Amino acid sequence: MKRIIALLATIVVSANLIHSFAADKLWRCINEQGQTVFEMKAKSVSEFSDGLAAVRISEVINNKWVYSYGFIDQKGTTVIPFQYDKIKGKGFVNGRAWVKKRGASCWTLIDKTGKELTAECYEKVGYLFDFNKGMMAVYKNGKMGFVNADGKLVVPCQYTGSTSFEEGLACIAKYDTDLYGFMNLEGEMEIPFKFKQSGVSGFRKDGFSRAGSSSGTVLIDKQGNIVFKTSKGNIQGSGFGLVRIFTKKDRTGWGAVNFNDEWVIDPLYDDLKPFNEKGVSCAVKAGLAGLIDTTGKVLVDFKYDYVYHDPVKDGFYMAVEKTNEPQSLMNTPKQFFDTELNPVDTKDWKFIYSAEGGNMMRYVAADGKTGYINRSFEVIIQASYKKARAFAEGLAWVRVE
Repeated sequence: MKRIIALLATIVVSANLIHSFAADKLWRCINEQGQTVFEMKAKSVSEFSDGLAAVRISEVINNKWVYSYGFIDQKGTTVIPFQYDKIKGKGFVNGRAWVKKRGASCWTLIDKTGKELTAECYEKVGYLFDFNKGMMAVYKNGKMGFVNADGKLVVPCQYTGSTSFEEGLACIAKYDTDLYGFMNLEGEMEIPFKFKQSGVSGFRKDGFSRAGSSSGTVLIDKQGNIVFKTSKGNIQGSGFGLVRIFTKKDRTGWGAVNFNDEWVIDPLYDDLKPFNEKGVSCAVKAGLAGLIDTTGKVLVDFKYDYVYHDPVKDGFYMAVEKTNEPQSLMNTPKQFFDTELNPVDTKDWKFIYSAEGGNMMRYVAADGKTGYINRSFEVIIQASYKKARAFAEGLAWVRVE
């Protein structure tokens, strides 16, 4: 009898734990002053995008937990019912979102009223990008094409390659072929299929892209003309009038030349990342990372495992120290720098999360609770939340419980 009672007690405890894990939690939507805008129960929530947030709720149907996605507005009102099994990315971009209904094998494009815009079945779709101007990648039988904002197939599914139009052009190839070209936003081939794939190819703000040719990796312009080639090494990208190159077969010996093929940064490095918008790169020397500028001047000494260097998006630089034992990023010793590379006194903060392009960053206090700071590292909302999501469109999701 005692064993039966103990077994029943274990079953009850286990059931309660499962219910606690599977059931919806209370999420609070706050503004940048920390004021509550509304609350709702949900299993998970996504940041607001294009005025709507994707929310996942749980419910018991036929003794099974079932999860469904829907969309709410910035007042907490459900505008698209909870009827989807999956969503692509964070949800809406430019008034469109990819969703998949429960049990369906196809992705469907919807507008902000929930209206379905695609009739054909696409087993896979690409992420939505604001700079794609309504062109969205879709797949049939593994082959890629593009639909427009109305859901109409404008580029047949017969390609492979990039799903994003970098500077208005996407690098693609006909399926099962090895020559690549570049398509424009009208679905026309701007640069014919004549280049070999050279890793991730795409045009950058300086108007150049890597491409593979009979003479090795080169830089081309938007007309498909070869504008730069070198015998010094393998071209990896360009920016600020420099071309990053590695010179050794083991992908070391990184440096940068100008467009006269002259060394500006000598090939001394194990790695040299793309320069950020401020002209700063993470370089690796003798296994240790630091920061240099476009002249090769050392800005942060080489003593770190890695240095995150996207301050425009993140709101900071983060230099992570090497450790003897693997640790989570939060628990690894690190140094934060502001956008001008001044060291930041993080006091007793355990971690700072990226601003994700917004005005506010999440910080984790010594007790593990989360709050928000601005880009000047001033506490705006005290750390009192068990969980917190990034601010987007002036709103963020937090959990107290």
